[in-house]
Amino acid sequence: MALKWTKNAPGALNSSADQPQISKLTKAIGVATVFGAMTALSPAAQALKTDFGMEYRATAFANQIDEDGQANGGTSDSDTGFGHLIRIKGNFLDEDTGISVFTSVEVAGDRWVGDNNGGAVNPSFNSTSRGDNVRLDLGYVQIPVGHTVFRVGRQATSYNNCFLVCDDRRDRILVVQPFSKTTSVVAGYDRRSDATGYRNQDNGDMSLLGLTTKISDWSAGILWVQWYNNYEGARNPLVNPDAYPLSNVSLFSGYLDGSLTEALDMAVGFNLFTNGNVETGAPNDDRFFQEDAPSAYLRLGTNLGMVDLGVQYAATRDGGLISPGFDTWSSLINSNPEATQSASSLYRMGGTLGLKDFDEDLLMARAKFNLTPKFSITGAVGQLSIDNGTNDDDSMVYDLQFAYQANKALRTWLSVGMIEENEVGTLSGNDLVGGGLGTFANDDVKAASLNMTVNF
Repeated sequence: MALKWTKNAPGALNSSADQPQISKLTKAIGVATVFGAMTALSPAAQALKTDFGMEYRATAFANQIDEDGQANGGTSDSDTGFGHLIRIKGNFLDEDTGISVFTSVEVAGDRWVGDNNGGAVNPSFNSTSRGDNVRLDLGYVQIPVGHTVFRVGRQATSYNNCFLVCDDRRDRILVVQPFSKTTSVVAGYDRRSDATGYRNQDNGDMSLLGLTTKISDWSAGILWVQWYNNYEGARNPLVNPDAYPLSNVSLFSGYLDGSLTEALDMAVGFNLFTNGNVETGAPNDDRFFQEDAPSAYLRLGTNLGMVDLGVQYAATRDGGLISPGFDTWSSLINSNPEATQSASSLYRMGGTLGLKDFDEDLLMARAKFNLTPKFSITGAVGQLSIDNGTNDDDSMVYDLQFAYQANKALRTWLSVGMIEENEVGTLSGNDLVGGGLGTFANDDVKAASLNMTVNF
C-alpha cells in the first residue's frame, strides 16, 4: 500500500480526539489522534509529517483432507471457518532531521470462534465477543546519516522473491549503505528468539550481510546469514524443550531476475544452509542443517496480449528450506506468508530443516487470462514429487483462481485447489487452519477459499 505524507492539521486532529472510545479499533485511532493533537501544541509540530493507513482482510474457507489424516483431536476429514485481520498504520517523519518512525498495530487477527467461547473465562467488558489481544505488527525508527540509513525495531522482511523469507516480522538492527543509484550493501542483526533470561539455549540470533544491484533490466542479490553459536549437542524435547534449533548455521541465498528477451522473463534463485551443530539425537537425521541442504527455483514467463503464461520449477535436496510464503502457483502448497497466513495452505514444501535424503520437486505451469483490467482467471497444473530416501511418490496438483480488483482499495478472489493423494507427504497446516493434519496417502486433498482485502 502506497501512502502519502501529509502535514499535521491541528484543527482536524483535535476534533477526532473527543469521540467516544467504543472499541479496540477506535481506541487505537484515538491514541493516534491524541498524539497528533499533543504534537500540534509545539512549534516543532510544523515540521512533523504524518501518514495513516488501514488494512482489512477477511477469508471464508472449506478444506477436505484424507480421512486417515485428521488433525490432532479431530473427528472429521473436513473443516470450514472464517477469519479476519485488521491493522492500523501510522508513520511519522520529522522534516528537520529526516528521522522517521514507522508503526503498525494489529487490532484483530484471528479465526472467528463465535459467541460460544467454550466456557473460557477472561476479563472482558464484552462476554460474548472475544478476539486476540492488540499487538505490535511493525514498530521501528529510521535514521539517515548522509547516504547511510539505520533502522532499529520490529521490521517487515521479504527476500529472494519470497523464496527465503516472505512478509515476516523481525526484531532487527539494519544498516543500508548505497554506493550508487542501483547498488547497495545491507548489514544487520536479528534477535530471533529469547524467551528466558540466563538461558542461552533458547537464544536465536544471527547477523546478515548482503548486496543488491541492478544492471540494465536485471536485478540481482546475494545474502550471507550466520547464526550465532549459542550451544551444541542434542535438542532433546525432554531436556531442552525450548531450545532454538539453529546454532552455528550458515546460509547463502541469491537471485537473478530480469528479461531474457523482450518476450521472455526469467527469475532464478537458491538457498543453501549448512554447518549446524545442534543434533536431534536420531542417527543419520542431519536436521537443523548439520550438512548441506540446498533448494532452488526457476521461473519463466511471457505475455501474449490478454494472457500471461508461465512455467516454474522448485526443488529441495536433503531438506533444503523454502519459505512458507513462496508463491508455488498452488494455493495448497506454501503460498502462505508468515504475517498473512492462508487457510488454503495445507502442504509445506521445504520445511524439514535439513532432513537427510528428503527431496521435493514441484513443476507447475500457469495461464492467467486478463479478461478485463479488473477481472482475471488463473489456472495452474503441475506435479509434486516427494522422496524421503526410502519411498517416493508423485501427485498431480490443480489450482483455479478468480480475482476481481473492484477499485484501488478493494480486491476479492476465489481460489479452489487440489493435491492428489501421496504415500510419502505429510500435511502441515498453519496457525489459521490448525496443524498436525497427518498424511494424505489414501485420499486427495482439497481446499477452497473466498477472500477480500481492503487497503487505504
